Amino acid sequence: MDYYNQNKEVKIKHLPKANRHIRAQRVKIVNEDGSMLGEFHIKEAMRMAQSKDLDLVEVAPNARPPVCRLMDFGRYLYEKKRQEREARKHQHRTTARGMRFSLKISEHDYQVKLAKVKEFLMDGDRVKVSLRLRGREVVHADMALKMFQKMQVDLEGLGKMEAKPKRESNIFQVTFLAEKKRR
Repeated sequence: MDYYNQNKEVKIKHLPKANRHIRAQRVKIVNEDGSMLGEFHIKEAMRMAQSKDLDLVEVAPNARPPVCRLMDFGRYLYEKKRQEREARKHQHRTTARGMRFSLKISEHDYQVKLAKVKEFLMDGDRVKVSLRLRGREVVHADMALKMFQKMQVDLEGLGKMEAKPKRESNIFQVTFLAEKKRR
């Protein structure tokens, strides 16, 4: 059966070569129970697989000669997809949220944006805070650093700075990580 063209939705990262896709002339064959059968020509190995109603699957392509196993390739694909689905269930995806500030922000606006940053951190997200300096504000880069220090104090217990603030021309950026997940 041609699993390469039939299962286009297969999301297995490294699909091994099977049956007619194997390019080596001679292969070592491992039986379905794990016992070594020996080294055979590819055509003879294919006949053995067909006689047992199984597929010839390349399990060690870098070996000389490559090692192939007699197995049900459809079942193998099913098991692999099921394993990846299970692994995805236990994964936690952190999303990066962004918040923009400026030096001329009023205290009330600062508190509103800070409350939103706190909400993101409580959800377990990382927050990328950027502060753009406009015009002559570029001369006062130290004020931007003071604002980040103030923010760090205000976020005490919820989040911490991942690294020191980075500057790219007129934009300062810092990422805050949630200290504890609070769901």
